[in-house]
Amino acid sequence: MKYNSDILRELHRELIDILRETARVCDTLGIDYFIQGGTAIGAHFFEDIVPWDDDIDLGMTRDNYERFIREAPKHLAEGYTLQEYATEPDTPFYFCKIRKCGTRFVEREWVGLNIDDGIYIDIFPYDLIPDNPHAEQRQRQRVKFWVNCFTAKSVWLWRWFGRANNGVILPKSILSCAAIRLLTLLMSKEEIYKRLHQELTRYNNTSATRYNIVRMPKDMISRHAIEHPEMRQFNNMVLPAPSDLESYLRNHYGDIQKWLPEDKQLNHAPEILHFGRRIESDESMRISVVIPLYNKEREIARALRSVVEQSLAPREIIVVDDGSTDGSAHIVEEFIAEHPEHNIVLHRQYNSGVSAARNRGIEYATGDYVALLDADDMWQTGYIAEVCRLMTYYPDSDCYSTGFDILNNGRRHRATTPHKEGYINPAEEANAGCYSVIPSAATLCRSTILNIGGFPEGMRIGEDQWLWIRMIQRGAKFCFSPMSLVIYSRTASNRSASIYRSEICEHTIAELYDDSQSDTLNEYIARTGIGKAITQSVRGGTADARAAIAAFGYTRRHRRQLRRLKVINTLPAWLRPTIDGAYSTIAWLISRRGL
Repeated sequence: MKYNSDILRELHRELIDILRETARVCDTLGIDYFIQGGTAIGAHFFEDIVPWDDDIDLGMTRDNYERFIREAPKHLAEGYTLQEYATEPDTPFYFCKIRKCGTRFVEREWVGLNIDDGIYIDIFPYDLIPDNPHAEQRQRQRVKFWVNCFTAKSVWLWRWFGRANNGVILPKSILSCAAIRLLTLLMSKEEIYKRLHQELTRYNNTSATRYNIVRMPKDMISRHAIEHPEMRQFNNMVLPAPSDLESYLRNHYGDIQKWLPEDKQLNHAPEILHFGRRIESDESMRISVVIPLYNKEREIARALRSVVEQSLAPREIIVVDDGSTDGSAHIVEEFIAEHPEHNIVLHRQYNSGVSAARNRGIEYATGDYVALLDADDMWQTGYIAEVCRLMTYYPDSDCYSTGFDILNNGRRHRATTPHKEGYINPAEEANAGCYSVIPSAATLCRSTILNIGGFPEGMRIGEDQWLWIRMIQRGAKFCFSPMSLVIYSRTASNRSASIYRSEICEHTIAELYDDSQSDTLNEYIARTGIGKAITQSVRGGTADARAAIAAFGYTRRHRRQLRRLKVINTLPAWLRPTIDGAYSTIAWLISRRGL
């Protein structure tokens, strides 16, 4: 994950605060500890946290660790908490964390767990490992198995055939997965933890010469290096580190320099990050959020909450109620009263369609950029921060967009989007089957949209594609981040594409065709027009579909979709939803495509 600089700076402040409090408690209790892992790299190269890192790692020998988890909770200052299996049985971690209360830092694999999820530092117990290589290998295998069983009692991260959902350490074979499944059914978490603890500490009463976090093969430290630590500068503190620190780091990481290039800079990439207070930046204060609203009382609070919980707060949140007949507007009013610090404004208008609602919101906005969010959808906490980061690196873009997930019947699927960050051609990406810009993932330059005239009012399907095409024709630049920071609800109530009414609009998709512009753009226009016509035909718009067949018959790249349109439009109107629904279901099951 690439952090916005303002967010990373604030996160580092929080981590240093937690580290300082942890060090204070250790000094008070006389408990020895040492920096390790990426924190040791930071001390060695930067005398601080590694600039792109988002955590701090400490180590303790087992006896010090056991003392720490027993005694530290009574000495931690208010606002800090120790998380460990004995104090929080639902935790999936076999080591402990010191967390900052009132904050949130949640990696994707832990979302939804009923545990404290504040910003944290990790504290790992170090145990002796046997000097005999074969005994060491056997111990590692046993520990890894029991760690996987322990984690699986909280959340199952692996599929039956050993494919990881989230890139974590996992059993490699179907037999391993089956054994873990079986044991987690037969044994309690306490019993599994006892077996894990027994394996971790098996050699602690021997004369072995090396300490290790047993499931991490390269993280070995000699007894001498831990028993005779050296002091290292870290931020504005001086902390103990294993002696001969450079040798430890090279043994652990090999060529340390290989981790310095930008594409090798790893971190935890949290899905949820919030500091418990409103944080602004110069870039975020240039962004107004616009939410069109029509009869979304089930979803609007969720959408608004996803905005107010952003790591970086936008300038304002503008909700345009498009003549809702349910309780949507009332929910917004209650939300405004509950969150006065977030500058939320509700405007009402007679029902005029989503394009008109977006246009009113863009007119009311006072920021230089407008971030669109449909009331069906929601943002991850880092969306605004990522847009701000893109604004810094690609300042002349007219549209910033990110990757997104599709929520379908309660399950999330990664959408097919471009893989690389930077400037993109939405027409090329769309023709290749990628979604590069959808409204809820788009932040637009306000002046560019106003100069075009905004979204085409009265157009009910494809109005967003119409605008992207007009922007391309005007020479607008589009910038994309592959980070998946938006959740698009495919099955939310009242999606406009699921409702067909004859359009009354002065603009059409067909009008965008121009034989003097690139074939790529004209093919994109055809793709958009044919996709729209399929929806129209399924909903009974036979004449509109017939007109689209004539208008977009020139396509060469999208002949299959054109044939699909022709077939559907020849069917009896009552049969079309069933046939196309079956086609769409099969297509979704095969390729997870189709919004």
